[in-house]
Amino acid sequence: MMGTFDQLPLARQVELMQGIATAALPRWGMEEAHLELLKHRENTVFKVLVAGEEPCVMRVHRQQYHSDAQLTSELVWLESLRAAGVATTEGIPCRDGSLFALAATAEVPEGRQCDLLRWVPGEAIGSLEAGVHLEEPVLQTVYRQVGEQAARIHNHGETWSPPEGFSLLVWDENGFFGETGAICGRYWDLASLTANQLALLHRARDVTALALSEFGKTPDRYGLVHGDFLPENLFYDGRAVRLIDWDDTGFSWHVYDFATAMFPHLGQDSYDVALVAMVEGYRRQRALPDHHLEMLPFLVMARTLSYVGWVHSRGAAGRELEPLAVAVACALAEEIVN
Repeated sequence: MMGTFDQLPLARQVELMQGIATAALPRWGMEEAHLELLKHRENTVFKVLVAGEEPCVMRVHRQQYHSDAQLTSELVWLESLRAAGVATTEGIPCRDGSLFALAATAEVPEGRQCDLLRWVPGEAIGSLEAGVHLEEPVLQTVYRQVGEQAARIHNHGETWSPPEGFSLLVWDENGFFGETGAICGRYWDLASLTANQLALLHRARDVTALALSEFGKTPDRYGLVHGDFLPENLFYDGRAVRLIDWDDTGFSWHVYDFATAMFPHLGQDSYDVALVAMVEGYRRQRALPDHHLEMLPFLVMARTLSYVGWVHSRGAAGRELEPLAVAVACALAEEIVN
């Protein structure tokens, strides 16, 4: 069903994933729970409600995005971070102790991975589509905390010894735009790109790949990252910021976490305010040399090229973001190559 699922209307995709979530609930002894849709993009995410209990969240994972080993590694990594005092989302094991469940239905016989997470208080500070609209003092407070949390994640990743079999995504040149390794899909397969747009993006890719290669992957600049500091994943309750959605966590340059955080602010007055605050917060916890920060435009470019690949490979879900992804990619490419 993988080839046809992405072409289904979004409402039908959600309906099928709700069936999967319902089939998975007994693994946690929650047969009577009520499901409410929270998000349908890379994964399908439901709020799980049981009378008299705190809500929790079920993620129904995109088919074949993560291997079972990668999903297990993500949840093990999050537990390690929590043990070190870094606030993360907390998984709820199945009744048999498993970290996630595999569930299938007659309509989706190939099944999906499902996991259950404890509810995180607060509200998302914005969205990729709508942007971030916070008063400047609040924006500064939020992104200082985001910077501090990013630094704590990178500090822990530099000293932590992963267990045997640990496997996560690798967001490097190959993972962003490799011929065979592009995690989100190959940007050049997007049929709507004109010849001029494609040539421009290829030039930007080559410049970006060279800059990242020359920068290198020593532990002071490369390691485990959150990988997706979009506003949807930054929950703020008026006091503290909490990170959710570790689905894209993996290995990359530390500044990549800045790139994902700044992407929604591109072209906005909020960009400089958010970046200055995030850098300030980060440097409270970890060194960030200026020449590391100089990689930010290249990692924003890499992230954007991966978005173009994403909209190509995600069918109906991707088409909604296609015009934005292409416009931003071409504008950034002009800056990179000139």
